[in-house]
Amino acid sequence: MERKTAIELISQPLTLPCGLTLPNRLVKCPMQETLAEAPLFDPPIEKFRNLYTQWARAKYGLLITGQVQVDIRFLSIKGDVVCHDKALEEQHFRSWKEWAAIAQSSGTPCLVQLAHPGRMSPAGAGNRPAGTPPLCPSSVPVHLGDRWLDKMALEKVLGTPRAMTMEDIDAVVADWIRGARVAKEAGFAGCQLHGAHGFLLSQFLSPHTNRRMDDYGGTNEKRLTLLKRLITEIREICPPPFCLSVKLNSADYMESGGLTQDEALEQVRWLVDCGMVDFVEISGGNAENKTSGLHQSFGKKSLEKAPKMRESTRIREAYFTEFAERVQGLKSNVPIQLSGGFRSRTGMADAIDSSVCALIGLGRTAVLHPEIPKELLLNPDVDDDSALAAPHIVKGQWFANWIPVKVIGSGLPIQFFYYNMRRLGNGLKSDPDASIPTIVFISIIETLKSRLMQTMQKIFASSPLQSKGAKME
Repeated sequence: MERKTAIELISQPLTLPCGLTLPNRLVKCPMQETLAEAPLFDPPIEKFRNLYTQWARAKYGLLITGQVQVDIRFLSIKGDVVCHDKALEEQHFRSWKEWAAIAQSSGTPCLVQLAHPGRMSPAGAGNRPAGTPPLCPSSVPVHLGDRWLDKMALEKVLGTPRAMTMEDIDAVVADWIRGARVAKEAGFAGCQLHGAHGFLLSQFLSPHTNRRMDDYGGTNEKRLTLLKRLITEIREICPPPFCLSVKLNSADYMESGGLTQDEALEQVRWLVDCGMVDFVEISGGNAENKTSGLHQSFGKKSLEKAPKMRESTRIREAYFTEFAERVQGLKSNVPIQLSGGFRSRTGMADAIDSSVCALIGLGRTAVLHPEIPKELLLNPDVDDDSALAAPHIVKGQWFANWIPVKVIGSGLPIQFFYYNMRRLGNGLKSDPDASIPTIVFISIIETLKSRLMQTMQKIFASSPLQSKGAKME
């Protein structure tokens, strides 16, 4: 039988266990849009119209939204969308329905990623009283360095998390279930539970942050209890054809004490055997990791040219290929999505052809080149040698390295992608040449302008002319 071409391989439709058929194998990964506004952080429809219309018409097989936080008190970054307790009230719910309609306007299904940052919620992100600590399975603070400056900054930004009580766990389960219900009733094709990158579900799954000795911790199996409960209870109210996915770490990639690949493999085993999950996305790492390729890739040019497909030599372009190959040994029919590191059409096709994964996740690429499936990867007028996404190199990293506080400096490279997401939301094109110093300078100017406007509004509201006008009315 004649071997399929690279385009044919990534263009194949895929029907998930729930019955949802994806038109091809390319998935727009979750990337936080950072566009929602206080006080309730509802979906910002006009900006999402600019952003999601591009992704909708780009011919992805599936879109997954950026993180939607399930508890308004705890955001992971300013601008996260929140599925709050008033989300089903019409004045808020209409924006959810419109978001679903925009994202799926060209026929591509879209899932909502539901998340909770846990101990990774910085002070000032979310509507919670000052001094309220973030939550974690156990009271384990983030550690990014031993210098006094790092420790002081971390204490100010993240503080020491509070170990969750059984009441806290019950409340967060109810929050996630509400998120799934809102996604379903708004018209989205499904939802994804974010269990990777050191957020709350990942914290429960990792022995580093889960040191409990109750039903929710103590063994690898018990650390799965929260995720099992969420999947079971969400499936009760959102049966097929509603799609349910989980994003999971392949490991924490820490020097010691974190989730190992063997432990992660057993977690994946339950997900693919439980009969309730439609696909699993594989990623890896957390804020404290040292070796994850995804988290160390901002300054590397991973490919100079598109590799050739050969049966004798696999390309292995993605960061977590080794773990994905171990997952395939489970012999499950549940599709695996591999995200992180893909840039070439041939690398993506080779991963599918070798059964390393069934779905290809594109995150940073989807920000820098939103319509890359239609314009490059699925375009037959572009040959395999030329079907190569631009590198994800972030310029000006010397500035991030120059900042002595790790909690600030280490977070600057990802700001490049948030900055470009905001550009897309404002109707502009991505700027791949923007540097970290430029982005920091623009952020400072925007903050000063915002504060100046707030001050002027307060002055005007309390001015004699304003008072006289109110009396005349």
